[in-house]
Amino acid sequence: MNVDFRSSLAVVLGCASLAIAAQARAYSTPDAYIESASQGGGMGRWFSGSPADGYGCSVCHSAGPGQREMPLYVTGLPLEGYTLAEPREVVLSWPEFSRRWRELKPDPMQSPVPGAPQPAMGMIGELVAESGKASGVIEIRGGTATALEQCEITRPNLRPRLAAKLYQVRAGTSPFQVKPDANGTLRCEARHLGQRCIIALTSCGAEQLRFVWTPPSSQEGPIWFSAGFVASEQLSSTPENDSVYEYSVPMLQKGANESSRYQETLRGTCSISSARSEDGPRGGSWLVVALGVLLARRAIRRRS
Repeated sequence: MNVDFRSSLAVVLGCASLAIAAQARAYSTPDAYIESASQGGGMGRWFSGSPADGYGCSVCHSAGPGQREMPLYVTGLPLEGYTLAEPREVVLSWPEFSRRWRELKPDPMQSPVPGAPQPAMGMIGELVAESGKASGVIEIRGGTATALEQCEITRPNLRPRLAAKLYQVRAGTSPFQVKPDANGTLRCEARHLGQRCIIALTSCGAEQLRFVWTPPSSQEGPIWFSAGFVASEQLSSTPENDSVYEYSVPMLQKGANESSRYQETLRGTCSISSARSEDGPRGGSWLVVALGVLLARRAIRRRS
């Protein structure tokens, strides 16, 4: 897929700002994505790897030699074809990292030992229609969340918190975090050009994320689900030595006649499905992305 010069330059500037800003930091908390570059933020880029964003988390994060792989698993997507306005529950999980988290933090009620490894993770995901318009409704139903979707309890009498966050992006306005309704449900709908719904995770010990996706009621062609997952066994001051997993897959409306032709075209022009960071960025903008990665290696990570 082609990425224009302005998008490439934005990535370079964003990564450069992480390297030189006095208060620079990488994105161990999702709020940082909407902050200004001078504060080490993402300037409104989410690095989900979707057609709406262009780049994934591997632009800045990289694995070290012998890096342990901790992938993101996605179930429930209608890969066989979606039906207009038909809800589907989608589940994201990361069992390898969850197991490692429990090994490093067997008792979350205990204060961290100075110098001991501190695990951290982050995830950004979204659904984007190739038409650029409606991608449907995302609902995260906090009222029925299980312990797997909640942050671990780190002190007595702490009320369980939902690990997932949902952000609404609209053209001409600043992105904002969606607040739960009376039933504890986070809801975001993308109906018009420039609207996006971003799913994010807080690094707090949750083991999975569930959301309900209702496709649009109008025909919008292929809709992509894209997500980036970064996990680290040791919270550090650089974006190196991280497990990076990127997932991006298109879904066609059920019964679409162009399914096989569309998949064949994709195979000839760009990569789809789950792609790990070692595959590297693709396309004519690889040199610009490489420069961004080089500059980003001095980023300072916000400590959880």
